Amino acid sequence: MSSRHSPCFILRTVDYGERDVIVTLLGRDAGRFAALARSARTSRKRFGGALQPLRMVEAIYTRPTRGDLHTLQELEVSEDYPGIEERLELLSAASYATELVRETWREGEDARAIFELLRQFYAFLPRCDDNLAILCLTHHFELSLLNLYGMAPSIAQCARCGKAAESLPRARFARSGEGLLCESCRHPGEAVGVIHPLTLTLLLHLEDPRNARPPLPLEDALAQARRVIDTSVDSLVTRALPAREMLRSLVTL
Repeated sequence: MSSRHSPCFILRTVDYGERDVIVTLLGRDAGRFAALARSARTSRKRFGGALQPLRMVEAIYTRPTRGDLHTLQELEVSEDYPGIEERLELLSAASYATELVRETWREGEDARAIFELLRQFYAFLPRCDDNLAILCLTHHFELSLLNLYGMAPSIAQCARCGKAAESLPRARFARSGEGLLCESCRHPGEAVGVIHPLTLTLLLHLEDPRNARPPLPLEDALAQARRVIDTSVDSLVTRALPAREMLRSLVTL
């Protein structure tokens, strides 16, 4: 069977037997797939240091004749992101983004958009010079990923009638994760949370960084914005994400 090539990100590696490694990859062209890297633990000639996450690799592989496990023939680093592994805060954010993609993106789905989103996140992360920048970039990544799934909370307008957020006397967000609700669209007894105007401005910035960020301090607004985003992320994932907990413990304001 002829070999195939694809730029990939490594989402996970698991040792298999004494010499082999099973690798979960996200390919720009191939989508998500699992592959067996034979003798990867004993020979560095074909894989070298490319079996590490947080870098783009060029993968050469063959598709399976039966089952789902591809065969990984060779890897070569094609794009590195210097700086991510130099600070634990950056490493925890990158690990969380990788984990979130791994736990939600499925085989058979077109991966071009999520591949580019992850690439941009890795590329911009080393430019974050403080914890606020790390948190803002990570929340932007979460909202962008949710948008690819069609599950992002409506922030700029009412989720049901489209009334603009700036025209509403209060910003009420549905606790179901649907997003902003105007009073007319809220069902009787429907659970909502009222957020501060600064939080709404921050959410609009996190959704689209071209929107202005509210002035400092942002601790309270960021905590509220996180709860809004977490509601939607939690509806997407099926288990607790260890990397998210590590990020929350390390990156604080």
